[in-house]
Amino acid sequence: MNSRISFDALQFGALWLIGTAALSLSAVRRQHHILPASGPNAAVHLSLIARLPQQPSSGIGKVLAELERHHPSHHYYPSDTVHVTIRNFDDMKDVDRPELITRLRHCIGSLRPFGLTGRGLGVSPNSVFLQLFPEDDSLWELRQQLIRSTQDLSPARKPAAGPGMFRDLLFRRVAFANLIRFSGPLSGSFIRAIARHRTTSFDRFSVEALELVQTDRLFSAAGTTIIDRMPLGR
Repeated sequence: MNSRISFDALQFGALWLIGTAALSLSAVRRQHHILPASGPNAAVHLSLIARLPQQPSSGIGKVLAELERHHPSHHYYPSDTVHVTIRNFDDMKDVDRPELITRLRHCIGSLRPFGLTGRGLGVSPNSVFLQLFPEDDSLWELRQQLIRSTQDLSPARKPAAGPGMFRDLLFRRVAFANLIRFSGPLSGSFIRAIARHRTTSFDRFSVEALELVQTDRLFSAAGTTIIDRMPLGR
């Protein structure tokens, strides 16, 4: 295991501890989770994403089908909406859009495709996600290039204060794909079912193109518009 993968594993480990503590407390309190709004009126997020298409017969597809069969009340992301967010551009929604797209295209086209391997399920206080491990430093280089090429278009980001600041910082530094959004109460059996796949090895994904999208938090069909599709260089 190289140093980058080891560091990502440590960060996912910290997120697991934070997430399971929150879920256990939620189950004890019988908290009722509510799905975020979706549709055109809720499409307020601008993000650069890479889709990770899943087939029902794939490893993660089988696990999700089993979880949904026993715990159907939650929101399971359709396979064609599963994605990893490369960078969020909510702070650039009002900038000159053609200029942003030009810069993104130039940056993305100069970097090669990369691979991601799914290994283990993780949890946040409101979701289940697939932990993704890049095979090399390409994703890290891409994110750094994106920051450098667009930083003058956006006001300086101020870290959000609050109890979730550390968790949010960890999420920004890893690659993951949301698979399930909690809806209604959480049961102990559901949490245990997720934990059984804490270290399960899943599929490998090849990322060859990215999409700039305007979307809602559920990445719903009605609330998602593809603004541009940008292939990575060869």
